[in-house]
Amino acid sequence: MGTTDFSRAAAGRPLTGPSTPPSGLLDRLSVAAVVLNTNGQVVFWSPKAEELFGYTAAEALGRSAARLTVHEEHQDAVIKLFAEVMESGTDWAGAFPIRHKDGSTRLVEFRNMRLLDDLGDVYALGLAADQAAVERVERDAALAVRLVSQSPVGLAILDPDLRYVAVNPALERITGQSAAERLGRPVGEVLTFLDTDPEARLRRVLETGESVVDRDIVCRPPGDPDHEHAWSVSYYRLEDSGGRVLGLAYSVIDVTERHRAAAEAAQARQRLALIAMASACVGSTLDLETTARELADVVVPVLADVAAVDVLDSALDGRTAPDEGPALFRALAVSGPLHRGSPRGRPARWTRLLRQRLPDHPVRAHPPTGTGAPHHPCGSGAHRPSW
Repeated sequence: MGTTDFSRAAAGRPLTGPSTPPSGLLDRLSVAAVVLNTNGQVVFWSPKAEELFGYTAAEALGRSAARLTVHEEHQDAVIKLFAEVMESGTDWAGAFPIRHKDGSTRLVEFRNMRLLDDLGDVYALGLAADQAAVERVERDAALAVRLVSQSPVGLAILDPDLRYVAVNPALERITGQSAAERLGRPVGEVLTFLDTDPEARLRRVLETGESVVDRDIVCRPPGDPDHEHAWSVSYYRLEDSGGRVLGLAYSVIDVTERHRAAAEAAQARQRLALIAMASACVGSTLDLETTARELADVVVPVLADVAAVDVLDSALDGRTAPDEGPALFRALAVSGPLHRGSPRGRPARWTRLLRQRLPDHPVRAHPPTGTGAPHHPCGSGAHRPSW
């Protein structure tokens, strides 16, 4: 008989035909099935039993299972266990040494239970697997569980309908969402805090099998909605050994600190570029009004939306600033992104010389102490700094 997958039949998917290759835990374990009658004789012998014990069905059918597969010194104990299962109906499980056809001894994991057919006849079903194979599968499963649960990388597993079936603790910490808030729900209902809907991208990965690796995402997760976090995410399709699609998994690495460091480095480079531009553009002439306009221009819009340069009135007239009392400043230049008289839809940068247009405004000046830096006659005001 072929293998048929009914796991998604209810969702409208076509049933898998007999050509589907074997897959799953039972195939990895190579579980053998043996059925005995009340006398302990073999009445059914599966192909896996032939692999495990070495005897063909023709060699095993009708013979006593105990005498065929158990060393003589253990036969009494096996017959006693068989009688207990048949009388009480209680299952028995455990590991037991068996004799292979080649004479070697192998430790086999057994699950024995009583069966009743429609005629009222009683049989014993024995499921057996090589204990080394069982231990290997258990070890791999335990290792996988620990790798996922102890990993600092956030991991999630989705079924073919993109519903959550597993979430590790790291993902709970990174996003601030518990596993209970995710399990059984479609991804579109869970990741509502992202600017874009990830379902289309995940569906494409699921359909094509093409993984997405190290995609950067900046968002405000539920666990910290007041701050931006940066994640590096990867999506990949999950398949069994026969190529059957099991679902999709994605991983999340929190790279917020790296993202912030990169942003700070970019800002530092921008500052250096602004300083370099200012050194090249400001001071091209000794004219004070031109220098003020150049200084205002160089900071808009890189540093501010609007910048004004105010100059001591005494400096304009060549007088010495008073040591006491308020000092008079004049707005010498202003630079901003838009001129109020510009045609609609055509933003224009504007610079004005305002020595005559703006009223003088007195500001109390603080003269230098003599031990600090020398007093400079020019000052600048920048509104809404971007650093």
